[in-house]
Amino acid sequence: MAIHLGIGGLAAALALLLWFGTTPGGKVGPMSWGWTLFLAMVAGCSFKAAGPPFSWISDLINEGLAAIGESLPKMTAAGMAVCLVVLLCFKRLTLRQLTMTGIAFFLVASGAGGPFGQVAAFIERFAQHWA
Repeated sequence: MAIHLGIGGLAAALALLLWFGTTPGGKVGPMSWGWTLFLAMVAGCSFKAAGPPFSWISDLINEGLAAIGESLPKMTAAGMAVCLVVLLCFKRLTLRQLTMTGIAFFLVASGAGGPFGQVAAFIERFAQHWA
């Protein structure tokens, strides 16, 4: 028996999972750092692909990144992606902060090309197949 969530259903399910799965409490407890980051990246893809109202999240993040790009015109998308990787690796983030940074990383990485673009394309194919 196959379950077809659809990309909008996947985006909604991941949004709920990331919201409730990043706080202590309940029977299961919070998710690990790795799962939170991976699911945030898949969620970013799902939000982008699902269209409104889910794409509003990626649109909001893209507007923030565009403001950074305007204030630092020599910074490329790959440069922003590397900065987000450094932030993810070396800044102590709460799981919710990790979720938002992971979503932002996916959106930047998808436009950066190179290895970042390949990772983003793989996650996008994974999300489309899973949905």
